[in-house]
Amino acid sequence: MKKLFKLLVLVFIIFSFGFAEERDPREQKLTYLLGEKVDDFELKSLDGIKTVTLEELRGKKVFLNFTTTWCPDCIEEKLIFNKEYEEKYKNRDDIVFLIVFGPYRSDDKQKVAEYMKKNKFSFEPYYDGEEMQLYRQFGVINIPTTFFINEKGILEDVNVELGFKNMKYFK
Repeated sequence: MKKLFKLLVLVFIIFSFGFAEERDPREQKLTYLLGEKVDDFELKSLDGIKTVTLEELRGKKVFLNFTTTWCPDCIEEKLIFNKEYEEKYKNRDDIVFLIVFGPYRSDDKQKVAEYMKKNKFSFEPYYDGEEMQLYRQFGVINIPTTFFINEKGILEDVNVELGFKNMKYFK
């Protein structure tokens, strides 16, 4: 009886570890899956002055986060992110943070600028534009969604709606 109990406990533990790293099924609906090369893209800063492409960022890790000013999860995530950005990442050269707002529902550039000022966020905001080209390129289905692209342009991690703290790089 003890052997059977031990065997059942062992099987339970093995299955628990196997399912602990289960991915969000919504990831399967995104354009890029883990391990795939991400196509080049162009993105402008909120003020329209700075333009960045994925090709220019080759050799750096890219944190690409789609967010809004109205989503409660996004608001909470940005408050946590800004603090960590200030303390750990702001002056690093090996990682680039692209925090992307867009015309998702009611957001426009003015609303985003007011949101950034009100919250005293120090990270640079980017804006996807009226066509939502980047949003469509990545097949985003929920906000917030975060993609972590490695130095070679390969999608290394993705997080749909749960927050960047659940991503391997930030644990």
